[in-house]
Amino acid sequence: MKIFIFTFARSEYGLLKWTVKAFQEAGIGKLIVGGAHLSRFFGHTEKEIIEDGLNIDYRVDFLIDSDSPVSLSKSVGISTVSIAQIFSIEKPDVVVILGDRYELLSVVTNAVLHRIPIIHIAGGELTYGLIDEQIRHAATKASHIHIVSAEKYAENVSKMGEEDWRIHVLGSPGVENIYRLDLLDKEELSEVLKIDYRKPIILVTYHPVTLETKISTRGQIRNLLAALENFKDHQIIFTSPGAESDSSIIVEEIRKFISKRDNAYLFKSLGARLYLSVMKNSEVVVGNSSSGIIEAPSLKVPTVNIGDRQKGRISAESVLHCGYSMNEIKSSIEKALYDENFKKLVRNVKNPYDPYGDGNFSGRLLKVVENLVIDEKLLRKRLDFEVRKEEWNYFLKRGDT
Repeated sequence: MKIFIFTFARSEYGLLKWTVKAFQEAGIGKLIVGGAHLSRFFGHTEKEIIEDGLNIDYRVDFLIDSDSPVSLSKSVGISTVSIAQIFSIEKPDVVVILGDRYELLSVVTNAVLHRIPIIHIAGGELTYGLIDEQIRHAATKASHIHIVSAEKYAENVSKMGEEDWRIHVLGSPGVENIYRLDLLDKEELSEVLKIDYRKPIILVTYHPVTLETKISTRGQIRNLLAALENFKDHQIIFTSPGAESDSSIIVEEIRKFISKRDNAYLFKSLGARLYLSVMKNSEVVVGNSSSGIIEAPSLKVPTVNIGDRQKGRISAESVLHCGYSMNEIKSSIEKALYDENFKKLVRNVKNPYDPYGDGNFSGRLLKVVENLVIDEKLLRKRLDFEVRKEEWNYFLKRGDT
């Protein structure tokens, strides 16, 4: 069997790393890398994939260096043509995609037209503040196998008319890194990132909220930066947003902020190991990244989740949700840092994205693929709006991996 796995951005690759490794070691995985991975502006993160010892089978250089809607649309067009050419050379048996990024549209279009079954990871999740919401659900409707993080998301996929036997509840791939990576301690981080390990850290990742109309992207990031002004005893580590509309505005405002301070740093891309190491050693994660929802609870680190980008996701009790105002953000950070009752809760929190408690997402997914039969039943989809939970795939829960 020949499985094509696609990654177009650092955040996506961070989630797919162990799956790619498992599939390549099994001799069935081919990796297609493109988009922001090949862009210097976004840190040329292809090098991280190479350093991890993974084989890149195809590179798709389609990203136009602009975050305007027109440029992003043109990028999807270039990617669609490029992937069509790859599929004309060798037809994969199955395509694996993850999440909700706009670049997935080029993969989905080609897979549908070439009659190639799609395995979609992280379907059924909700992010009301983003165009990603539409893209994720579009990918779900085009896909043949659904790999979901939690039972609630399985129910969402079922209610969309997807047949229940297609749904596999495997947890989140993002948690696997926490179990398998050798994370750095504060002294090691200090040496690598040139920061003072004796000072407490606030980790900040903020992305555009593409469907927000009440406050501009510039207004959002300025309110966040104004709130961070109140924590002068902390080191503030920013990571850049991904390739999305208005991401350049966020980077511009952050650069202005750090240019006037000696306790703030901006990194284009830390990579999964460094990013999670910073998270592990932080007092709080602030922003609107899914990592604050999915990974931070497993590291027992509190999260201040701002605005609507992640609205709708299941979240652990360690996640504090707040609006865009400076005062709300400031108050939430203060609670995360100084409220002893809340800090005790965080230390004992359970992560809903790790239902099996082992982080072995890639092993479970590999077993799903090994048991996959590509036949008429798989390829011919039909609408079925009745939720039959007993048909969801839990057979790996008993330790079959």
